[in-house]
Amino acid sequence: MKEFKSNIIKEKRKLRSMSQAQLGDIVGSQAMVSRIENGQILPNAQTIFILCSKLEITVEEYFYSIFGPTQNTTIFRSKLNELYLKGNIAELQKIFSQYKHHKSLNI
Repeated sequence: MKEFKSNIIKEKRKLRSMSQAQLGDIVGSQAMVSRIENGQILPNAQTIFILCSKLEITVEEYFYSIFGPTQNTTIFRSKLNELYLKGNIAELQKIFSQYKHHKSLNI
């Protein structure tokens, strides 16, 4: 998969005049937000949904910023939404473990 050099989390956070600490209070910690923004970690499914909700972006926009147009994000998003709504955390973890080797959100 192609890896984009986008940082949508940081961009949207700054557009909303939020600090890393403020967003960190919602998702876990300021350090976590920093690591996500610097591409050191790929957040888990729950964190992605929280980030997207708080920053008013779609999950599709988030994944597009990481993997680009080669990933069929509409189908992928639908599958993630379905699994999330069913509470199938094991399957979500399995999917996300496939992407752990990709660095996310490089500047």
